[in-house]
Amino acid sequence: MGVALGHSFTLAVTDAGEVFSFGSSWFGALGHGGLSVSEVLPRRIEAQAETGRQFVAFPAGQHSLALTEEGLFYGWGDGRTNGHGQEQRTPRQVAALADVRVSLVYAQGHSSCAATQKGRLYTWGQGYSNSFNLGHGVAASQPTPKRVEALSGVQVAAAAIFGTHTLVAGEDGAVWAFGQRAVLGLGEADAPPGDNVVLPTPIPNIRVRTLP
Repeated sequence: MGVALGHSFTLAVTDAGEVFSFGSSWFGALGHGGLSVSEVLPRRIEAQAETGRQFVAFPAGQHSLALTEEGLFYGWGDGRTNGHGQEQRTPRQVAALADVRVSLVYAQGHSSCAATQKGRLYTWGQGYSNSFNLGHGVAASQPTPKRVEALSGVQVAAAAIFGTHTLVAGEDGAVWAFGQRAVLGLGEADAPPGDNVVLPTPIPNIRVRTLP
């Protein structure tokens, strides 16, 4: 049903919703409960199977994130980005998003984001060089999911995050950006190093098509 590549490891999900992992178990990202043991062949994540839920989507950095068909959100691996705020060696539901239903997740490096079925965006993790890529208006790490309040009037349909910047698309196709200005499409590419857009800002004259 899908594969995702992390930092020296791979996740694969079957059409039955079971997750297999293989590669290096940095930070417990393989989900088998260990840190130093590598898996040279795909191994089913037993803790996920024990939940009795089918996982339908996941990305991976040095951590792993997963959704169930019902929109329940799980994380494990590196505590900076798995949503728990501490290292987690097997899949566990993220408490900060336990009361909502999640429709999409995205992770890259040490930053993660999730959008709920009601179109609310949450971000967490850490950026590069105080890039403000989390959209909370401060150059600080965020260990657990926090709603991007500046987008409270936007129905988020798609999002992508990286250590330097984040782009978000609304249901109407409008695109919002925040982080390092030089890579946001907002102009002023010759802005001095370290210039940042600290809160979500619309990119002018662009609309994108978002898929359900």
